[in-house]
Amino acid sequence: MTYSISQAAQRFGIEPHTLRFYEKEGIVNPQRTEGGIRFYTEEDMGQLEMAMCLKSTGMPLKDIKRYFELVREGDSTLDQRLEIFTLHRDHVLEEIGVLRKHLCKIESKIQWYSAFVTERKKEIS
Repeated sequence: MTYSISQAAQRFGIEPHTLRFYEKEGIVNPQRTEGGIRFYTEEDMGQLEMAMCLKSTGMPLKDIKRYFELVREGDSTLDQRLEIFTLHRDHVLEEIGVLRKHLCKIESKIQWYSAFVTERKKEIS
């Protein structure tokens, strides 16, 4: 199955110009019809899904590009790709820890405001 640029963009909730940018940056290389219209294969969609995952978890674009360059170079780069993912996992786990701390603060404020609002309603009634 193949996808047009608009179908691919819709699947990932992005704009077609973002896909053109990813192509320009070498993250994905869609094929083209004889008329020059881009189309995306299942393999391209898998690459885009990985790129979206890495982007949404905070990996810098230069590192995403480097990962896909290594993929194109083949199995001789497996160790380097493993290192990229290991370092990124560590970054994601650190971010999760920070977000958990922030969530605890937010939860405590919700409890405080809930108690305060409940008390105020009792006073008014």
